[in-house]
Amino acid sequence: MTPPLPADCLDGILQHLHDDAGSLYSCMLVNRLWCKSVVPILWSNPWQSRQLLIDSTPRPFIVRTLLSCLSEESKQIFKKNGIEFSTQISRYPLFDYIGYCQYLSPSIIDIVKRETVGNSNESDLPRAYRETLVEQEFYKMFMSRTYLKSLVLPKIPLSYCPGANVCLEKLRELKCHTDRSPELYYGLAQISRNILRLNIYPCDEDNEGLIALIKLQNGLQSLVLKSSENLVSECPRMGFALKTQAHSLKYIKIRKSLCISPTILSSFVNLRILQLDLTTRIHNMEQFANIYLPKLEILDIFRDENTPFSIYIRFIENVSQRIQRIYWESISLPTNSLEIRKYLQVLSLSSATLKFITIWWDEDCMDILYHLLISCPKLEAIRICCPIEEELSNKGNKIFEILKKAAPRNLSILNLHIKWAYSDIVLQDFLESWRDKNQISLYLPYEIKLLVNCDVIIRRYREEGVLKDFQYVEDTLYNVYSLRDLWNHNI
Repeated sequence: MTPPLPADCLDGILQHLHDDAGSLYSCMLVNRLWCKSVVPILWSNPWQSRQLLIDSTPRPFIVRTLLSCLSEESKQIFKKNGIEFSTQISRYPLFDYIGYCQYLSPSIIDIVKRETVGNSNESDLPRAYRETLVEQEFYKMFMSRTYLKSLVLPKIPLSYCPGANVCLEKLRELKCHTDRSPELYYGLAQISRNILRLNIYPCDEDNEGLIALIKLQNGLQSLVLKSSENLVSECPRMGFALKTQAHSLKYIKIRKSLCISPTILSSFVNLRILQLDLTTRIHNMEQFANIYLPKLEILDIFRDENTPFSIYIRFIENVSQRIQRIYWESISLPTNSLEIRKYLQVLSLSSATLKFITIWWDEDCMDILYHLLISCPKLEAIRICCPIEEELSNKGNKIFEILKKAAPRNLSILNLHIKWAYSDIVLQDFLESWRDKNQISLYLPYEIKLLVNCDVIIRRYREEGVLKDFQYVEDTLYNVYSLRDLWNHNI
């Protein structure tokens, strides 16, 4: 009989599944040893497990477990206020589930609140009163018995809960709103001063409490700002507060509206990753062209159909020293061949560091494109777009020809975001030329499937190991599961 793995070895293996709640749940059912190893990992963030959240009788499993973790004092408070639950639920739990929890969100408390009050006996007390009582008792339980790493800020002041000074002292991630009461942030600012990741949605206006919290952080590293839909947001005071974190901020993502001034971005001299997903017109966006970010490595423009392409060209020229990735989706397109040529020339300034580029095809720029490709030894991914749709064009052949001649051996991702037809012979010739190079993944628009019959060729080169992955995709690569590691930034 094969001896079981030592517990510490098993723990190390299972830790690699911390983001795969389904697999962890299955492992928990193997035997007692596996269960003891899995439960602390699974319950560090149990809210991601569908198996724990699905409905069951009389309550979802996770609600029954949380109810069993309540103190006798809380159970008596519930009973006095007409909130009853069965003696089976009241049994003491096998594990310290609450002590394992590191992530907490009001949406979870809302589930518990709804299920607890909804299944209680009839009471003369208002439902809102009983729900508030349940909410308070559960937050008190978490504050007194665990150490949170991640929190979605609720509407109630957690800093007054017993144990909050310990529970929130090591908080590393906060998700919050500018429309919350400033007093909530004042209380949190007294305790949590080592937050690394801050996600603000909606981010629509200055909030003095949030401004104080930002200023008191010892080294904020990651920032996400998302405004409400169709709202031009401006948060000037919060922008100046963020300048106090300029020494440490490495990742910024801004969605919907640029709620801080573009000139503020110039302060973030250690910024490595900038992602923009803008849906509103920014009145002072021309200032963006003069920003200098000496350590920027990744620029992702998921959406910005208002800012002229020329402004981004000037910005990229300013940050060309260390840039590794430039990814574009829905943007204001290049207006002519001269802009495309200028863009390719600017990319050439970063040829020694580039690993992922988005380029626009133009036959008048094939010469400079060729020289760009052969001068990028580290290039791993190319996304090729066209500023003008010519769906029935046969220009696809020229793309494969230039890639076969000039693309570096390291190239492993090719996305043709162009609805151009090409011959199956040219495709086969390109893949054949790749036989002695890195495996390549090919992503084509859905429309190509109707124009080109390449399924047999694709199947052959996948079986022979030349093609690692092949998919027909929409406009974005962001949702391609096999490329998920591209967008995961461990900041």
